[in-house]
Amino acid sequence: MILNGYLRMLKHQEINPVKYFLVLASYQNEFPVKKETEVPIKTSEYDLTTFLNKKLTISFQKSIRCLHCASLTKKSYNQGYCYPCFIRLAKNDMCILKPETCHYHKGTCREPEWGKENCFRQHTVYLANTSGIKVGITKENPITKRWVDQGAVEALAVIKTENRLDAGILENELKKYIADKTSWQKMVSTQPEPIDLKKHKYELLEKLKNLKTTYTIEKDEKLTNIYYPIEKYPSKKISYKLKESLPIEDVLVGIKGQYLLFEKGVLNIRSHAGYLCGIEISD
Repeated sequence: MILNGYLRMLKHQEINPVKYFLVLASYQNEFPVKKETEVPIKTSEYDLTTFLNKKLTISFQKSIRCLHCASLTKKSYNQGYCYPCFIRLAKNDMCILKPETCHYHKGTCREPEWGKENCFRQHTVYLANTSGIKVGITKENPITKRWVDQGAVEALAVIKTENRLDAGILENELKKYIADKTSWQKMVSTQPEPIDLKKHKYELLEKLKNLKTTYTIEKDEKLTNIYYPIEKYPSKKISYKLKESLPIEDVLVGIKGQYLLFEKGVLNIRSHAGYLCGIEISD
């Protein structure tokens, strides 16, 4: 079986276990007129669980397209964009990585309408167990989408806010006490030990008592557990990169977060979004 197309982030359904889909995009011609769209001509989805324990040969075919405008680009910026879209789109601004620096109220948002739609909606501050405990924020609904994308095995909502800035201020305060990042090496190489997230929730809420930011404590105490389709973890912590002259040849043994786990290494699909690939699946 041979597949061809431009990589997109993995799609997923359910959490017990997570069901993953490989998404490949194709275009009507090789050199489309630059246009304002994020929707490719066609996308095809493939159930990744049917590829487990099979050898995959993934070849980069020397073409990268921007996820937003579909133009060809020699280099991918911020995991899938051409340089003009990287410096123009609000979703690529630094305040997305550091939400406590949101500058919409200063009138300097790159795309005010986009900011109004995306930053002024309910956000959740959460705790998750990925490579250990971490704090994060998301506007995703359902919230489990964000947790699966990060490779969390368990997670708990802590706080609700009415905008991204408030959520970012709270996250920025909490990361004084716990990490806000995941160690991908640990996340893709082992199952983390269980963590009492409820206990940490109330310990951290005490740290916010004097913070002048509007928020609501999440009353739902339900801990979410997430199970991934993993036959075994890779024997090496190698991060594969798609290169023109060197195809990846390895047996797929699992999927976690946005990573394909192989016997001898892992491939971060998110960081290669927009890459044109040929993928051969064999027993």
